[in-house]
Amino acid sequence: MKRFILIGLMAVMVLPGCNHRNDLKNLQLIYATALDLNENNEIVTTVSIQSPVGKQKTSPTQEVVSASSPTMEKSIYKKIAMQLAGPLSSSKNQVMLISEKLARRDLAALLDSAFRNSSDTMLALVAIVPGKANDLISLKRSGTDTTGEYLRKIIISSRDETVIPHVTLHTIYPVFYDLGRDSFIPIIKKVGESAEVDGVALMHDRKYTGFSLNADQTTLLLLLSGERGELCEIIRKVEEEHSKQDPSQYISVNIVGMKRTKRVWIDSEGKVNVRLHLKLKATIIEYGKDHLTDKRIIDQLNKRLSEMLTTETEQITKILRQSHSDVLGIGRDLIAFHPKYWKNIDWETVYPKTNFQTSIEVKIISKGITN
Repeated sequence: MKRFILIGLMAVMVLPGCNHRNDLKNLQLIYATALDLNENNEIVTTVSIQSPVGKQKTSPTQEVVSASSPTMEKSIYKKIAMQLAGPLSSSKNQVMLISEKLARRDLAALLDSAFRNSSDTMLALVAIVPGKANDLISLKRSGTDTTGEYLRKIIISSRDETVIPHVTLHTIYPVFYDLGRDSFIPIIKKVGESAEVDGVALMHDRKYTGFSLNADQTTLLLLLSGERGELCEIIRKVEEEHSKQDPSQYISVNIVGMKRTKRVWIDSEGKVNVRLHLKLKATIIEYGKDHLTDKRIIDQLNKRLSEMLTTETEQITKILRQSHSDVLGIGRDLIAFHPKYWKNIDWETVYPKTNFQTSIEVKIISKGITN
């Protein structure tokens, strides 16, 4: 009798294991997610699904599935999941793409289920897409990379080159609930059958403001924020002598070191003042006119680049004030160092009147192996 009971218990223990292995074999993995808004004001969720490689499969298969619903959660798990032959998992999601139109809504509310679900990967990269986000999910890819992997690599490459900030679900969540700071999110657009990073979208009150910065401006904004990637190349036109197409008019430098100073204070009239100063060390990558053995030429280039970049940062801070986007965290400084002042002001009306004083000092320390 005991022998029969033992055999029965072993059978019960084995059966769930078989079902678990069967579930894993049929598991449908989300590798990329796109969110759009349709004419009925519903969220259109499009996902790139990848099935695991089996014994008879040489490479994973990719399928693009879409559904609309009032919420992202319902679209994915009540509609898209019903179309698949196996359990659905978002644990491998690599990118979260949001259409520009939808990004003008409260993104914290939109992405609430992703923040709350422990099975969702918080390392998914976030980007805003002009037009329809699902156009990028549907890109035809060659090779073994899925669309999600391809988009992730493009975003990471731009981040490493100091073109865009590093924005994931994990990093963006605390900023959404920080009264003294706003976020800025990468913009990625479709170009033919490829994708291209196109600067950043400026956020305020957890919504896209409609104001953006191009790639060159974003690099300077990142430097003003104290961030620099593995590579930070700046290319500017420093000569006006010849035609626009003459490459000798341009200089390309790589920022290899920087020192940033930031000061926030309240003047006697109760106005917020911000002073940001950058000292940048640069190496020359390209300069067609040469003559770099002459110290006077180096000094002229240092001065020219310093003036140009300072003027550009002044334009950037003007856009920040116009958009009410406090991506430099000036409000956070006021909360920390001027708490009484912060409690007695309306930051919505004070921030656009903030006086920014920005300056950049460039010092070329290397001109390459020539000369």
